[in-house]
Amino acid sequence: MLKLGLIGCGQLGKIHANCVAQIEGARFSGYADIAREASEAMLAQFGGDYATEDVSRVMNDPYIDAVYICTRHDSHAPLAIAAAQAGKHILIEKPLALTMEECEAVEEAVRKAGVFLMPAFKLRYYPLIRKAHEFIPEPLVTVGQVMYDRWGDDAWAQDPLQGGANVHSQGVHTTDILRFLVGSEPKRLWATGGTLTHPGHPCIDQCVASIEFENGRVASWIQGDAGMPPYPGKFFFELFGRGRTVQLHDRVRSATFSEGAKTWTEERPEEEGFLLENREFISALTHGREPELTVQDGIQATKIVLAADKSIRTGDIQYL
Repeated sequence: MLKLGLIGCGQLGKIHANCVAQIEGARFSGYADIAREASEAMLAQFGGDYATEDVSRVMNDPYIDAVYICTRHDSHAPLAIAAAQAGKHILIEKPLALTMEECEAVEEAVRKAGVFLMPAFKLRYYPLIRKAHEFIPEPLVTVGQVMYDRWGDDAWAQDPLQGGANVHSQGVHTTDILRFLVGSEPKRLWATGGTLTHPGHPCIDQCVASIEFENGRVASWIQGDAGMPPYPGKFFFELFGRGRTVQLHDRVRSATFSEGAKTWTEERPEEEGFLLENREFISALTHGREPELTVQDGIQATKIVLAADKSIRTGDIQYL
């Protein structure tokens, strides 16, 4: 039985705890949060051994095999480094970190410790995204759009230090899926946008980017909080390739496929990404193998976001 520690007992921590409760072979043992009442509430709901406001108790617990880091973004890197140094495997919520320096420091710590780190890119595990990738494994042109209603000015994720605002916070979901669907690493990009919905804010909140990949394929990436469209919904991806197309919409619970004159739509009753990513992480640890998603996936997703930010600010093409 794998014993897990949860660091960060807010909404995302609760979602992961609920997923683990449905998977055999693992359970949460220790819960840590700076708000003691939050960790105690998780212990009462999901069971375990203890709740604490002391993160080091979980990190140094010799019986815990892996930790889940579900805290605010600015704490991801120091917590991941501490977990690696304590010999714990890691599932970390996105983004891996807000700067490349932090991402690289996490990578170094994980490498030195010989532990596994899996970034929690739940969209990778949506069945229709995987089916779209199988239907068009090498798309010529790909579109990724994640647009949401305007974030509140007082939301912690909008804070430049804690969350990095919408493009940094949410953009890694989109850039990771574009890498996955295209099946290649980005070569160069050009982006435009700016601070359009939060005037005067130091962080970019809207981004429209063109990306060229090493395999010669191209993608369009749209990200922001200027408003959520009613038909495609928050998440929308589109693939074009040699007589075939796919449109993923309705929070990726629906996909419309076409081939020649034939068109059909497939649907899933619910979003399954959280549960399936947890199954993958626990399966990997149980069998002593590296998870499908690694620290490199976290780094690449953040690298594209930061390159787009720089391109918007400078007007220059960025080479990755």
